[in-house]
Amino acid sequence: MAMDERSGGGAEDLDEAAHAELCMLYADASQTMRFAKERQWRLAGGTLLIFVGMMLLPEILTLSALVGKALVLSTFLVSASAIYILIIYQVWQSAELRRMQAIGARFSTAFLGIGGDRVRRDAALHGYIIVFFMIAGILLSNGVTVLVLLPLYR
Repeated sequence: MAMDERSGGGAEDLDEAAHAELCMLYADASQTMRFAKERQWRLAGGTLLIFVGMMLLPEILTLSALVGKALVLSTFLVSASAIYILIIYQVWQSAELRRMQAIGARFSTAFLGIGGDRVRRDAALHGYIIVFFMIAGILLSNGVTVLVLLPLYR
């Protein structure tokens, strides 16, 4: 058999073992990408919950000005850390997307047609837009938290 019939006429001949290995690698990259996306969303949500906790702290406890200053400072540390990790997760997803593209190039022309350059470019663009809004949400929440803690700062 000159070409693998299941692949619909691929760019190169793949035997059963190579095709199975590529399918496994593609599935692994896809699962890794979903994991990184889930971690991104959990990080964004967790960061917002930390800010809510910081805003509620003065309502629950009587805090000194020094503690208020430390809380304000810690909001910036939390924001910077969360944004850095969000970017790391996005870079990781981009690497996995490139890995999936490289694996997909070995599959059939039908597979290449479904996941063409435009689809991949749109997926990457949408990913960065979502990360931008996650970062904007974190920065906005940081600002609101600082405004709530400002009376303690004086």
